[in-house]
Amino acid sequence: MKYEVEVKARVKNFDEIIPKLKELGCVLSEPIMQDDYIFNQKGIDLYKGHGDLSVLRIREQDKKIIFTLKKNRSNELDCIEKEIEVNDKNTLKEIIELLGFESNVEVHKKRIKTNYKDYEICLDEVDGLGTYIEVEKMSDEDGEKVQEELFGFLQTLGILKEDKVFNGYDTLIWLKNNQK
Repeated sequence: MKYEVEVKARVKNFDEIIPKLKELGCVLSEPIMQDDYIFNQKGIDLYKGHGDLSVLRIREQDKKIIFTLKKNRSNELDCIEKEIEVNDKNTLKEIIELLGFESNVEVHKKRIKTNYKDYEICLDEVDGLGTYIEVEKMSDEDGEKVQEELFGFLQTLGILKEDKVFNGYDTLIWLKNNQK
């Protein structure tokens, strides 16, 4: 089974990265807006991370509603991910809550996508967090090994080690909003 493995990093601006991506032959998509509603199991302490628990997401994008299950493997950015399009967000939200999950964060972002080899690359402007680059690959290999490969690619674009981020946007926003 293939898994979604990703890395992400903070970016000061996209002006330095976009020309490098275009030199590689990447064609950038038009910006898309994504509104994510994240659900975790009730009682989970997000200060300790998600561990190997499941996270559920309802995403609104381009008048579509996409339901996603993410289950961590080696870390928060190495996941089993399953998605399906649904047509009734409110009923889905009720089902999720009946299963013992609660909504605890929303992520709103503008995303530009491109592909390079077997990588999907996203340039994200995340409300309340700033600008990021994310690279993901579907793989059945060791997640941490693939993350090293992906970050090596980011370094060719000028991304520095200190800009690497180890959490998803949902966790970053939750931590920002719930500082102890």
